[in-house]
Amino acid sequence: MYDYKVGDIVTRKSHGEDIYFTIIDIVNGGIKPVYVLRGVFYRIEADSSGDDLIKQDYKNVQMNLQRDIFNARRNTYRRGFSNRLFWLNRYRDRPGKVLQMDSSEKFLNICKNHYREAGINIIGIVAAESEQPGLVSRALKDHRPDILVLTGHDGIKKEGSNLNSIENYRNSKYFIQSVKLAREYESSYDRLCIFAGACQSYFEGIMNAGANFASSPGRININALDPAIVSEKVALTDESRYVTPQEVAVMTISGVEGIGGIRTRGHLKRL
Repeated sequence: MYDYKVGDIVTRKSHGEDIYFTIIDIVNGGIKPVYVLRGVFYRIEADSSGDDLIKQDYKNVQMNLQRDIFNARRNTYRRGFSNRLFWLNRYRDRPGKVLQMDSSEKFLNICKNHYREAGINIIGIVAAESEQPGLVSRALKDHRPDILVLTGHDGIKKEGSNLNSIENYRNSKYFIQSVKLAREYESSYDRLCIFAGACQSYFEGIMNAGANFASSPGRININALDPAIVSEKVALTDESRYVTPQEVAVMTISGVEGIGGIRTRGHLKRL
């Protein structure tokens, strides 16, 4: 029998060991157990048989994670994001306020550090994707953000072939429900910017529900930092200007296949 337990970090042989995963659940009931997996640095959820898994050393994975975070942030700013120069006017500029709901406390903390370095006011709430629809309306009323981020993990189900069916996505239906509720709270796309989704999410469904930006047009994996990069761009863009999907595509780690959206007003206010 396999020597795997919840919390182990593994890779999948069938995918060339390309992504590190944490085992979050073990489902017994068939001939062999099914291991439910979540990406260590990508917002992907998947499952696997034990035959396909290879256990990884925790310390090496953490070293690689820190390196990837550093490289991701460095490459983002190489690609032209200069809005952090607003620090020169930090006493008279107010960036947009961000409320981020995330199923991963680790990913949320990575994003919060990113926001705080830019001087952005961030409210973070850890909530499973399935819990977010029940929390989002109250959170919006309590915190009154300019930018709402709804994220966590997602993925296309193995048996799914119809990419236009919500049932073929692991968590997209929760993002869609949450976006609809957020739009009931604030219908204006200018007053409330919404980013929603994770890896391989149902982009068209999330956008139709009322998001300004969403993942994933190309049904690819997105980086843990991508939601924060998009939100930071909106938060630090002057309210007289608009952020375009083309600008976001250049900045984000996942690019045009990972993040799409609409022309969206910035939320930086001059005091």
